[in-house]
Amino acid sequence: MAEDERLDELESQMLVGRQREIAAFLQHFHDSSRSKKIVNVYGTAGIGKSTLLDEYDKLAQASGGITVTIDSEGFVKTPEAFCRHILDSLEWPGNDSSDPARLPVECISALNETASGRRVVLLIDAYEHLEALDQWLREFFLKKLDKHVLIVISGRYALSEVWYLSPAWRQLLVKLPLADLDYESVVRFAEYTHIFDQPTIQRIWRHSGGHPLTMSLLTLLLGQSPTGEAQLYADDHDTLSFIVSRWLREVPGEHMRPFIEAASVLRQFNQENLSFIMDREITASEFYQLIRFSFIRKVDRGWTVHSLMREAVNRELLARTPKRYESIRSRALAYYYQQLTESGRPSPTAREAIELMYYIGDALIRAFMNWFELSPRHFETAGANYREALELYAQDRYANAKDTRIELYDPYTDGSFHFHLTAEQTRFTIKDIDFGALFTLGYDVVRFMKDAGGAIIGVAVIIPINANTLPYLKKAPRSAAYFNHLPPDMAKRLNVPGHTRAGWFIETIDTADFADASQQTAIGHLLHSLIFTGELIVESPSPHPYFVETHKSLGFETAPYGTHRNYDGITETATFVLDLHNEQVLSYIHKMLQVTGQAGLFPPPQPPAEVALPENASRDRILERTDITAREKEVAKLLELGRTNAEIASTLYLSEVTVKKHIKSMLGKLNATNRTQLLKRLLE
Repeated sequence: MAEDERLDELESQMLVGRQREIAAFLQHFHDSSRSKKIVNVYGTAGIGKSTLLDEYDKLAQASGGITVTIDSEGFVKTPEAFCRHILDSLEWPGNDSSDPARLPVECISALNETASGRRVVLLIDAYEHLEALDQWLREFFLKKLDKHVLIVISGRYALSEVWYLSPAWRQLLVKLPLADLDYESVVRFAEYTHIFDQPTIQRIWRHSGGHPLTMSLLTLLLGQSPTGEAQLYADDHDTLSFIVSRWLREVPGEHMRPFIEAASVLRQFNQENLSFIMDREITASEFYQLIRFSFIRKVDRGWTVHSLMREAVNRELLARTPKRYESIRSRALAYYYQQLTESGRPSPTAREAIELMYYIGDALIRAFMNWFELSPRHFETAGANYREALELYAQDRYANAKDTRIELYDPYTDGSFHFHLTAEQTRFTIKDIDFGALFTLGYDVVRFMKDAGGAIIGVAVIIPINANTLPYLKKAPRSAAYFNHLPPDMAKRLNVPGHTRAGWFIETIDTADFADASQQTAIGHLLHSLIFTGELIVESPSPHPYFVETHKSLGFETAPYGTHRNYDGITETATFVLDLHNEQVLSYIHKMLQVTGQAGLFPPPQPPAEVALPENASRDRILERTDITAREKEVAKLLELGRTNAEIASTLYLSEVTVKKHIKSMLGKLNATNRTQLLKRLLE
């Protein structure tokens, strides 16, 4: 049995306490009536959603199905990128040359055609990152999929009420909430990890409460380090962050700890980028040792550390050795910058551009983000049935406004920011919001945030820009000045059909208390989710330094048109634009590097070095080629040896999907139609 197969089998054995969820999936997978179309798995971070989806993937394939897995962190949040990801997974011909406007139709056709012969399962993970696509998926894409396509949507939150208000979806949805594991499941997991001592199992149960990720770390900590357990018990700590701190010091050892730290700074890793980040060649043995940890899972572009573990390790690293954290982060930034500039086709939708924007992050916006929360607050879609509640919230906010002092702290730089808003200034973000007009637009433009008791504590209005919304945008007080003075080329660019969008207009983001850290975190998540769409974003925020500096720190620029005084009739207010159109992504990245003081990280691009050959050695035609990338040369050399895609992926520690992409790229560059012809052309 191959190493990968042994790991898969072991992972399946250690998936304890989820028999109900597995049975539910198999029931709907084999249901001949196809009565249910969507299985919605949801629960807090670290509860085991991704692990369960991995098991669904294996079960579906073992039953003869075809699976398509979508990790929502791995691409920009646009219909085009979503569809390209699916077509890549299906290895659908012509994907690279498809007209972006026709991609959704082609993608739907590809899925339905595939489902005509075999059951297809579409697994969408981390759905909370797909807010920008929620309405498009709900009202267009998923509706058009064949009944033989079973959709699993997994995220930290249940699908919003809007899904259940839809007659089309109400009867086709299955809720599958994940709870902490029971005591028997914890016992079984401990025994799988060779812990049979009852007092130790009791401590694992007491400190984890059945939370799977915490339990997994504790079994390693208590199973390998009795002294670590004593300290844990004596200090009476039971939080995941503390357990991670203890675990890092006591379990992996001096040799493996740097690997875990570097892998945690990267959102996805493989042997190549990890070697670059660590500035040393990593052996296959070391890499296998790393990926066998229970909190590391295989994804389409390599491997990833569980998001909650990643956040916890980053915090631990920041607190203990901040300079080392910055060093790793800078190497990651350099790696993706090099990848983007060497590609020759910089695009805001490129994976490298997404990662660069993630790592660049200015200090001010990072101060918003309290990433380490099991259930962070978030903005969810509000249907028209919430209109009265939203209007009452706005009235109450306006009537009870008070002076507010905002304090933000950035742990990366140890810097702090202080802002003071008068009561009148705090009203600006809720002023003149016409919920009646907004709900008639026909899009999910209104979002709200609730507290633990269900009370509304925040409102956001984010409007897709298209032919249907432009009339409203030309009349609303925050947007009229900008949209009524568009130059002809921009007016044409924004006047797209109503089923798509040319970008976003943020009318407002308001919270009941801007000084509240959890509400600041929700704002940060929302802004980042919009920026990572790679699309045009327009906003005319309140003319106060808190809002203005936040937008500047994110790379927004002041529009040459769009100035108004509509907040209070006195204060001149600018309109800000963030436009990451293809030709502008590199200039945006360079600007952000300058703003964050990181421009010196990168010397001017150097031409690629020629491959050195021993004297009198025969020249290698593949290595000499200038029309393929360095990674494509590595793939080509293994093709020359007759290796299969799976063998190439295993040798280079890449996914098979990535290997196929490299081969497809070379087929196109060398005008070849198959592998045999490609190899012949490579050697010419």
